[in-house]
Amino acid sequence: MKVTAERIPQAQMELVVELEDERVQKSLDQAARRLSNRLRIPGFRKGKAPRRVVEQMLGADALYDEASDRLIPQALQEALEQEEITPSALPNIQVTGREPFTFKAIVPLPPDVQLGEYRAIAIAKPEVELDEAGVEEQLLDLRRRHAILEPVDRPPQYNDRITADIRAEADGDVVVEQEGAEFALREDGPLLAPGFTERVLGLAIGEPHQIDVEVPEDWQDSRTAGKTLSVQLTINTVRAEELPDPDDDFAVDISDEFETYDALRQRIADGLREEAEQSADDQFQRSVLEAVISAATVEYPPALVEHELEHRRANFASQMGQDVETFLRGGSEQEEQLLASFRSQASESVISQLVINAIADAEQIEVTDEEVQAGMLQALEGVPTERRMDLLEDESARSGVRGQIRQRRTIERLEQIALANYLANPEAAAPEPDGDEDAGTDAEQSADEDA
Repeated sequence: MKVTAERIPQAQMELVVELEDERVQKSLDQAARRLSNRLRIPGFRKGKAPRRVVEQMLGADALYDEASDRLIPQALQEALEQEEITPSALPNIQVTGREPFTFKAIVPLPPDVQLGEYRAIAIAKPEVELDEAGVEEQLLDLRRRHAILEPVDRPPQYNDRITADIRAEADGDVVVEQEGAEFALREDGPLLAPGFTERVLGLAIGEPHQIDVEVPEDWQDSRTAGKTLSVQLTINTVRAEELPDPDDDFAVDISDEFETYDALRQRIADGLREEAEQSADDQFQRSVLEAVISAATVEYPPALVEHELEHRRANFASQMGQDVETFLRGGSEQEEQLLASFRSQASESVISQLVINAIADAEQIEVTDEEVQAGMLQALEGVPTERRMDLLEDESARSGVRGQIRQRRTIERLEQIALANYLANPEAAAPEPDGDEDAGTDAEQSADEDA
């Protein structure tokens, strides 16, 4: 057997294997016997028909295919051992010739991760400030939800609530058609399209009105963006809002746990502060991971991305109530764009996981069996006892939890390094990240899914 090995890009090895004729002929003879044992060949008992008869009956391709099914895996294993190659996934094999018999195997190799100077990264944690305007906005929203609505016999004004029969079209396509639709006229909340609410103000009740609005190209509704929105509108009723006073009585009406309006306001402020702190933590983590990943050089086989891509497609198909094959048969432009997005996400996830795992090794981050058990118990809260006991012994589930804990600790370690470096030398801080906000946490999301 002659083997030629050449390393090619993307952490792969190309093997070209040429087999000696004697071995090939022996394999073809064995293939003929197996085939003849499955067939009824006139004049011969099962398994006794000569190779030339089997070949005449089925063709040379069938004979070579049968022989290759056993010959190639054996020869490939020998070639891998001869070249001391350990595949990281199944090789891609292609028969390239019959005389002599040759085949080519593209063998995925273990990824190669070269970490940059991740221990020198310096990043500041964003400061958290309470959004006072947001507090007042939520308080106002609460008062509006508890407002008394008084019918009025006048044209609508801002903050009135109206019912109306409405039909809206964009380039001949109906986008809204509803009788008795109810909505509030807010100065800061456009209906249907920017400029429409203003055109409703002052219109007479009970009369049909025609309103045409030019919708901006960047409008959020793709059905109307960049088009002329033609609306037929008949206002049926107008009700004015009478807001409750912002006092202690209103706070008590909201919930018995609030004795004063200040207590209600403090609860809202605490909630917004928690959200802001979580957002700052997420932004800090994204910044750290982006800096660490950008500093690394990663070479990996395409098979890793394909595996992650299949995982994402299967999850999405399941969520949509389809099997993967049905989902892939759609072939629409939207589905093609979705698959392209999945592929990009899969690539980012693979890189993130490889870098984080390499840093976990470098930092010697380990997870004990006791910690895995505790993590399993926490994850399985609420699961029936019998099912929980089975999962606690499931090695795949335990491995997923172990990986999840290890990745989380690695990220925490990176955050500690980045913040400590910043505090020691603020001028060395890395710039703020830009791009996909979800990219940095993709590795943790994938670990959660695996668990």
